[in-house]
Amino acid sequence: MWFLAVFVAILYSLCDVNYFIRTLFTTIHVMLIPGRLKVTDKHTIYGFCTTQDVDFLLNHMNNGRYLRELDFCRFYWYGRTRFWPLGNAKNILQGECMVRYRRMLPIFKAYKVETQLIWWDDKSIYFEHKFITLHDGFIRTVAYTRQRAIATNLLEYVQQFPECRERPEQPEVLKGWIEANEASSRELRK
Repeated sequence: MWFLAVFVAILYSLCDVNYFIRTLFTTIHVMLIPGRLKVTDKHTIYGFCTTQDVDFLLNHMNNGRYLRELDFCRFYWYGRTRFWPLGNAKNILQGECMVRYRRMLPIFKAYKVETQLIWWDDKSIYFEHKFITLHDGFIRTVAYTRQRAIATNLLEYVQQFPECRERPEQPEVLKGWIEANEASSRELRK
């Protein structure tokens, strides 16, 4: 029995075991949910800020935990929309992320994250994620993420979904963010 305890302790010291456990449960959960969401539908997952999520002040969620939570939002989205054929690691990757922290997410508070595909082009799909506390309905954090496709024309792939035949107008905040990323890329190429 002591061997098992030592093995578990070594595992926890070498890697984030809770992340892998949650990934497993997320995948199983998505497979068991009947039905499918439209690619453009808003999807919501729920969470609770625990002592494992807080920063050194021990009173609100750590900035890194927001990004980790976005992984699970995307896992759910890919599974619920059946976007899986493209959503494997060799074809589509997290490209960029822009986060605006409006107000801290306090410890021991329940929250939800609303995820929605808001735009796409030939190389990327763009999500908007909103962290909203349940007790007051306040949007604590807004994040925009870009999933970049490798060797695939995303514009053609996305248009296979009936709700995506017409691309929506590009949100203003997204337009500015894309321009800033392109300017940064030009600077780094010098």
